[in-house]
Amino acid sequence: MMKLRRYLEGDMDALTRVGVAAFGGRISDWEQNFDPAQNARLDLEQVHVIEEDGEVRASTTVLPLESFVEGEPHQMGGIAAVMVHPAYRRRGYAGELMRAVLRDMRERGVSLSLLAPFAHAFYRIFGYELATEAIEYRLKPADLPTSPEQSHLRAYRQEDLSSLMDLYEAEAKGHTLSVRRSEGHWKTSLSKKDTDVAVYERDGDVEGYILYKISGWQDRDPRRTLSVDEIVAATPRAREALLSFMAGLDPLVFGIKLYTPRGEPLHPYLRSSHVDAKIEPDQMLRLVDVEGALGYLERVPEAPLVLDISDDVIPENSGEYTVGDGKVFRGAEAAESVSLDVRQLAQLYAGYLSVRSLARHGLIKASLPEALELLEALFPQGDPWLYGPDHF
Repeated sequence: MMKLRRYLEGDMDALTRVGVAAFGGRISDWEQNFDPAQNARLDLEQVHVIEEDGEVRASTTVLPLESFVEGEPHQMGGIAAVMVHPAYRRRGYAGELMRAVLRDMRERGVSLSLLAPFAHAFYRIFGYELATEAIEYRLKPADLPTSPEQSHLRAYRQEDLSSLMDLYEAEAKGHTLSVRRSEGHWKTSLSKKDTDVAVYERDGDVEGYILYKISGWQDRDPRRTLSVDEIVAATPRAREALLSFMAGLDPLVFGIKLYTPRGEPLHPYLRSSHVDAKIEPDQMLRLVDVEGALGYLERVPEAPLVLDISDDVIPENSGEYTVGDGKVFRGAEAAESVSLDVRQLAQLYAGYLSVRSLARHGLIKASLPEALELLEALFPQGDPWLYGPDHF
């Protein structure tokens, strides 16, 4: 009989083997993933395991994180390591795990959940929908502008940590769904042997930083790659310096790979806009508790609006919600209404797609055109984004 349970002491070796079999990687990396001493974001109580015939066959983990919504942090469940041993796939294990974690998050009062999908269609079954994307750049050093501000860059020091944390949080608050980062996670990220940091300091203040990795030599062009995990600049001169840092690499050896938020494209500011850039889909969002998630919003439309939400996975979410006067009520207490699925509500909630775009594709049905205007005031288009070190 299949048994769905929580993590038990002694599961480490079995989960490590399943992780390597399902995704590859090193045993040591998977051991770190399931070790609270090395994974600051891990709560073993939220590791879910499927056991059958006395054998661990599948597992997933919910990371207890916080995401910013309107500049304030709120509980978010990050779905990580949904893994099934290859010998036992297509037996419904992953589906059982997803239903279990959704129930568990609701019981814990968690209204939001994010994940990085291996297949969008699979996670749409459980009410998740694409809600963030990034611009992936492949550049040459000569594509980037240089600046004398580069002379104010230096290597990271331990005493810089609080400055970096403040810079990151100020930047992250401007992007819906960005993750609030604990000091423990910061230290874990900065301690990785392949990660380096350059800091921009001027007049005694740290105004920006870049987290990056440099690959070894390769038998193809580019021979080496600088991969940027994160770049944060509080001032224009800090951004100039950080871009100039990348521009200073040997153009005969290095290529550069970095991602930017959709709303902050880099190519208009390069020497030439004709660079290798493409849109990459990223995180999927699930409103686990619609009423709770709507309660995080501080936007007040000109008049109350009824949201008629359908949710084929969590029936408790289905129904009418009246939003107005900074409050959310169950039931219809206004004349104007909009009907939509919980998946499209997630896209609006993140600011990923506009109301007009969804309406144009027939994914929103409004009682009157005025209802769409109220919905636009409630859900303006934004720039949702998850920084590289926060991916799970």
